Amino acid sequence: MRVTVGLGIALMVLGCGGGGDTQEADAGMAEEAAMPARVTITQPADGAVVDAGPVLFVMETEGLEIVEAGNMNPGTGHHHLVVDGDIDWALPIPNDPGVHYHMGLAQTEFTIEDLTPGEHRVISVVADGVHIPVDPPVADTITITVR
Repeated sequence: MRVTVGLGIALMVLGCGGGGDTQEADAGMAEEAAMPARVTITQPADGAVVDAGPVLFVMETEGLEIVEAGNMNPGTGHHHLVVDGDIDWALPIPNDPGVHYHMGLAQTEFTIEDLTPGEHRVISVVADGVHIPVDPPVADTITITVR
């Protein structure tokens, strides 16, 4: 009986104390994996008033890797900007000059040369290798005014 009780206590101690670091690491990895990917337009700021002429847009992403178009690896995508247009979340983003801008070379910055004066809604959306928005959607929307 003493051997059985002693063995049981030893197994309980090993089971509870030995894996603390591993359990914490596993929990951290699970939390990181559960965080949704996101993109943020960091420049210009939402609500900014900018001068006519070239406007630089800067995007930052978290939770996925920005790669060149054509890459279909999970957890990757590339940027698009949509100016005063809409997105069909199930279809490839079209290539409409002045509305849809593709950054298929893994760019995280893009300059639009021809924004007309007035207010513009700009959407940054990350799409997969064949230009279909990733699922779940990874997008950010700002409004700027060109003077």
